[in-house]
Amino acid sequence: MNYKKQILEKIATNKEVVGVIGLGYVGLPLAVNFAEAGIKTIGFDKNPDKVDKINHGSNYIEDIRDAVLKEVVDNVSLSATTDFSRMAECDALIIAVPTPLDRFKKPDMSYIEAACTDIGRYMKPGTFISLESTTYPTTTEEVMLPIIMEETKNNSLYKEYYAEQGDPDLPPSGGLRGAAPFWLAYSPERVDPGNKSFHTRNTPKVLGAMTPDGLEIGEALYKKAIDQIHPVSSPRIAEMVKILENTYRLVNISLINELALLAGKMDINIWEVIDAAATKPFGFQPFYPGPGIGGHCIPLDPFYLEHIAKKYNFDLSMIHTAGHINMRMPHYMYIKIATALNRHKKAVNGSKVLFLGVAYKPNINDERESPALEIMDITAHKGGVVSYHDPHIPEVTTNEGNHFKSVELTAQTLENTDVVVLTTNHRAFDVEFIQQHTNMVVDLRNMIKEAGEKVYKL
Repeated sequence: MNYKKQILEKIATNKEVVGVIGLGYVGLPLAVNFAEAGIKTIGFDKNPDKVDKINHGSNYIEDIRDAVLKEVVDNVSLSATTDFSRMAECDALIIAVPTPLDRFKKPDMSYIEAACTDIGRYMKPGTFISLESTTYPTTTEEVMLPIIMEETKNNSLYKEYYAEQGDPDLPPSGGLRGAAPFWLAYSPERVDPGNKSFHTRNTPKVLGAMTPDGLEIGEALYKKAIDQIHPVSSPRIAEMVKILENTYRLVNISLINELALLAGKMDINIWEVIDAAATKPFGFQPFYPGPGIGGHCIPLDPFYLEHIAKKYNFDLSMIHTAGHINMRMPHYMYIKIATALNRHKKAVNGSKVLFLGVAYKPNINDERESPALEIMDITAHKGGVVSYHDPHIPEVTTNEGNHFKSVELTAQTLENTDVVVLTTNHRAFDVEFIQQHTNMVVDLRNMIKEAGEKVYKL
């Protein structure tokens, strides 16, 4: 059977079925885009609450308009399931699962491995597979491919194929590294939650496949959901693209964070320094300091890159340093809070500390890897009476397992607090109101332009 011809004909006539594995900030918007294009899309997730919400048209991702999700669900373009055996219905499978770090700061590949196990076990011959999760170069070829190949041996849909082709353990001779009738690719997600200008459809997409046929199929498929595809020569090129994009930001943000700490000791306003430097029309791009870097990509990427670099006996000294500067920022921010309290003859122990914002960036409901959570843990550990307010996140659990519910931001709440810490610069925060009713403010986001007797800046 000519699997390539078959899948390209389906794509050309909108008869393909696309499966998206992982329905979070990356997977769900992508699934909705495919469904909007009139393509039958199945979302796979092990969280039954997410699946139930999607099937009832209930949205939990702010970047997706509620009406759009409801429309694609109502017209049956999009459905969600916890039944991974339904992968057999799909012509293409896109993996958008989490890739966190474990407690030793090593890549946790268990979600990718589990997805590949299910794919190999259930997919039909002639399936296109693309990984979008953040990872290190060589993952597609050296982690995904062996798992999928091994699992196809126990896949009933592959028995006839292998009976015709021979022993699947023999060195393959053509197609995807040979005999296996599927195509494997990597296409890094480029999601920026809360960005009103760039979203899934209009953000150019990098795609690298293991074979020219896989690249051709991947381009034809992704063009249904994304306006511009940028093909590269291999998955490891695409994997390195993702690492480069995020490490570039990590290094520059860590640089400005370290300079901000020094500037504070020297009584220099780092914000004024950056504004002045930004007047240079060439050779400079402004980055801004903060309490640390959050989100699912930038804080994790240096450790993913370090992991693979060690296999090549290569020392990433600059990236290693940048990663650890970022890791230390929450501790330095706690010192800022303690210093402010000390100047008012108060100790952290017993002081009421109100954090404004736990999202890792403004105007979104995403607290993944947010530095605010770590600062809250440190403050609570030192005896501070911690609370928070965030208009986008009603409750949160920190890395240390502390559970908080967002308090109402009222004049009374502010007046009954010893120090208010601006950790996220949400648009909803009225800094004039906050200053009017608070006893002391530690501003980690430059929301208050001038420091004063009761305002302490990063």
